[in-house]
Parts: sequence; structure tokens; C-alpha cells
Amino acid sequence: MVMEEIEVQPGSLADEIEVESTRATPVTFSELYEHDFLPLVRLATLMTSRVEVARDIVQDAFVKLHVKWATVRNPAAYVRRSVVNGCRSYHRREMRWRGRKQSDEPTATLDVDDTLSTLSALTPKQRAIIVLKFYEGCNEHEIAEIVGCRPGSVGPTVQRALTRLREVQT
Repeated sequence: MVMEEIEVQPGSLADEIEVESTRATPVTFSELYEHDFLPLVRLATLMTSRVEVARDIVQDAFVKLHVKWATVRNPAAYVRRSVVNGCRSYHRREMRWRGRKQSDEPTATLDVDDTLSTLSALTPKQRAIIVLKFYEGCNEHEIAEIVGCRPGSVGPTVQRALTRLREVQT
């Protein structure tokens, strides 16, 4: 890896980039998999409320990354975005399936954790944004890039989601 010399002024964007680049980052696919698999499963579990589904989504994301490994510039960001998109696709499939299911069938909820059951009251997009903001610590620009929306829509979505969560808790 070749590093260009940049004149760094304290507190500048270049300073942040240099700090970011000095952190230990996985170089090979195997290292990335070992480093990011469990955190991504936790992220997907918060977004889907199901550990087994989360593992499948993360595994699928890593398979897609492995196929494109040579062409992907930022593999960690690519796999994270793939996981978020996989969770959103899961929710779309679930909504279609629920729409076909007869309304008189009893539904069983197997929520083990109150957090997961509370998050299930949100739309998939709201859930993704809340998890990325408060669990992953992403800023609005990162969230917008991962979720695929404008940075200006992240804040209002967070506010609507928090209002919904307050309604569910009361």
C-alpha cells in the first residue's frame, strides 16, 4: 500500500483520513471475514430480529463480495451496504408473504429481547437508519450512502422513528 505525503493541518479532513488509514484494516478476504462477520451478524440481527436470517444475509453478502473482490475499492463498506440491502430485501419479502397470508391465522411472535420487538414497530428503512445511527455510530452522510437516500432525509427519518418508538413504549 502506497501512502502519499499530505501536508496535514491539525483538525483538517486530511488529519482524519490519516488517522483512519493508520488503523489496522483487513487486507485479505479471510481477514475481513474474520474481523467483520460477527459485528455484521449483530447489525443484521437488530435489523431483522432473527439470528438465523441475519447469518444467512451476512453470509450472502460475503459471497457477493468474494465474487467481486478484485474490483471492489472498499470491501468493508461494500459488505456492510450489502448486509443492509439484504435486510431491507428480507423485510420486503416478509411484507409480501404476510399480505398473502390469511388474516385469521394466529401469528406467533418469538421476540426474546425487548429491543428487537420494539424495533420491529418501525419500517425497514427507519429500522436501518436507527440501527446504523445508534448501534453502529454512523453519521448522516454514511447512513445516507449505506441506505441509499439523501443525507438531508436521514434526520427527519430518525425523528419520525424515535416518535414511533416512544408511542410503542407507552
